[in-house]
Amino acid sequence: MKVIAALLVIAIAITWPVSQYQLNAATNKPAHYKNKVIVLMYHHIDEKESGATISPSRFGTHMKLLKENGYNVISVEQFADFMKKKGTVPDNAVVITFDDGYESFDQYAVPIMKKYNFVGTHFIIGASSDKQNVHTKHLTWDTMRKLKGEGNSFYSHTYNLHEYAALDKKGNKKGPVLSNPIYLPDKGRVETKKEYMARVEADAQLMEKRLKEELNNSYQMIAFPFGSYTSSVKQLEKNAGVNLFFTTRPGINRSGSDEVFRLNAGTPVLSANKFLDMMKKYGR
Repeated sequence: MKVIAALLVIAIAITWPVSQYQLNAATNKPAHYKNKVIVLMYHHIDEKESGATISPSRFGTHMKLLKENGYNVISVEQFADFMKKKGTVPDNAVVITFDDGYESFDQYAVPIMKKYNFVGTHFIIGASSDKQNVHTKHLTWDTMRKLKGEGNSFYSHTYNLHEYAALDKKGNKKGPVLSNPIYLPDKGRVETKKEYMARVEADAQLMEKRLKEELNNSYQMIAFPFGSYTSSVKQLEKNAGVNLFFTTRPGINRSGSDEVFRLNAGTPVLSANKFLDMMKKYGR
């Protein structure tokens, strides 16, 4: 029954009605751009929408609008080559990314993207896929291998640093554990710089090792959890071989930078018209 229900939801998402105004909005005055790339950011897909969760129908509408309005979805690997000035991209190029590694990518996003011959990239939390010990089911390595064979790809969202923790004894101040030395209750103090750097470096090395072991990745890139990072974090990731860094800062991407702007499309407040407006705004 669950499989049947999911298939029905996907069917609705693929055929979700889009007004003629919405379909023509960008073709009347297209947001044409050359030698630039818009990167979209999503997280979770579910019938019950919330802060970073959108419905299959909303995601389906976004994909339909991309196709109908002349946007060209490319792989993140083609994008990476472009950013390193080793390759070109088509006009109106778009990359579709997801963060966190939720199974809904396979259940909902991939079937909808397939309808339009699109592929996507997912930045996964390694520990969640290894241990499967989280409330919302995450992708397994077997599923990722299957999806990689279909043209999708999977990269780092850290191995196990996707959380906030106390930064002082009282716990009044909290912050992302990737970009901050954390309070150590057993030692009654905050991490030293050496301890902090060792923790982040160990995580980066482990994540890249697991991606290589499970998926035989040849490219190495990361999306920073919560968009939070420092120059020290970047260097430690570089030491592990990572050379492209995805942020949560909005913008359009030009070649030559190792930091990537992304537009947050995975929010319920983004209607079809607002989605097109966002694409046109940054595609000027």
